[in-house]
Amino acid sequence: MPDHLDSESKLWTDDLEVCVQTGAGFATNQLYREDGVRNNESSYKFRDRSFHIKVDENTCLYAICSGHNGSKVAHLAIQRIAAEIAFWGLNEQSNEEEVKEVLRQTFITVEKTYLETIDVLLARKTSLQYEIPDGISQYEISQKYKSILDELKRINEELSVGSSVVLALICHKKLYISNIGNCRALLCKSDTNNVLRVVQLSVDHNLYNEDEILRLCQLGLDPHALRQAPLSCTRCIGSYMNKAGYRDCDFLSGASAEPVISQPEIVGAIPVDDTCSFLILMSSGLCKTLQEIFTTEVSQVNKEVIQLAVEQLRTQSTLAGVAQSVVHKILQYHHDFYMEHVQERGSEEVPLPYTRLDDITLLIRNFNFVMPKSSKRGAVRFNSIVREHSANNSIIFSDSNTLSSTNTSQYINTNSSTSSYSDTNQSSRYRREQEKIRPYVCFAEYYKNVEEAKKKGTLPPGIDFD
Repeated sequence: MPDHLDSESKLWTDDLEVCVQTGAGFATNQLYREDGVRNNESSYKFRDRSFHIKVDENTCLYAICSGHNGSKVAHLAIQRIAAEIAFWGLNEQSNEEEVKEVLRQTFITVEKTYLETIDVLLARKTSLQYEIPDGISQYEISQKYKSILDELKRINEELSVGSSVVLALICHKKLYISNIGNCRALLCKSDTNNVLRVVQLSVDHNLYNEDEILRLCQLGLDPHALRQAPLSCTRCIGSYMNKAGYRDCDFLSGASAEPVISQPEIVGAIPVDDTCSFLILMSSGLCKTLQEIFTTEVSQVNKEVIQLAVEQLRTQSTLAGVAQSVVHKILQYHHDFYMEHVQERGSEEVPLPYTRLDDITLLIRNFNFVMPKSSKRGAVRFNSIVREHSANNSIIFSDSNTLSSTNTSQYINTNSSTSSYSDTNQSSRYRREQEKIRPYVCFAEYYKNVEEAKKKGTLPPGIDFD
């Protein structure tokens, strides 16, 4: 097995300089027993891979790869992405289209690298298939060629491994987002009234996206039948069996061309200025976990993540603490929701909402959100001030769920064939999630009092916001 596909080997990106303005949170997949107890002895190893690195003084790179059916492709993709973008050497003279082309070529290269790694498997599969003679019944095949069938099954499982990817690039104070699959990127920006607005910059490539459904219908597939099939996403890196090998897949074999593709969605360039508050990248497992709780709209998932993040940014002194605390809250919500169904279950024949928790990865890149200082006494005092000033300022989202086209048109890559998210309640080309948060804290009066206390020499010890 090549080193770059060894899911247990150390990532070379671990030795790169990290972006200190970023925090990461993780949770490993778990199985639920019927009594609600979480089983930590899951046979599934952690499938997510991520990094938040500083390429140079003007370039930072953030990515999450969520593995499907295994971690090998995610392990390959996360390393190749970093190498490709660092190789191109983006500089201040690189215009927006050149940066987008670098991102596009990066995904193409990652997919080509994946295909090169499965040559041996494909050759072995072809050889085994030739060992089964034509003209015999399935029963004879199952009796006489069981060992061959078992090996073919193992190979097909390995050829089904894929990965969703969400990638954020900050290059000379401009933000670019590229995604494929079900990972997600959310950007919080403040408007002229200091109100946080939340924009989903990624596109969910799944069977709830009407543009993706339309694309598959044009290939001759039945969308109703597809929704009953185990197809987690309609675009990804890897997953040969759902691409070139789709003829051997029962629910995809009727397509006139490859149904699952590796074309990414690219958004940018977005100026990283004083209006940018923070950026969140989250794995497909995190999105799925919250979607299992909030079974209505995707916007509710985004609302919950942002609300949790703002609450933790108000109180935590480190971004790592913020990210991990958000993950822990989500785990508890998921478990509590499961336990409610366990307790309300009147019969063992009533199915439970889910049986396992997926891998979760969350990255938070802070831009301008004011956090408490790390000083213990200062942080305690800061937190008490936050509670005092924000007691009547709970987080409230606006009724509007759609960002105006005048704001999104400059960010969307119109060369992409599909650039929208759709749910059962609303569908629109280039639709993006936007929510509204009431201003979280006003410190003007507090800072005024601090300055007066400094002049009088009555400022309590441990408080320093200079």
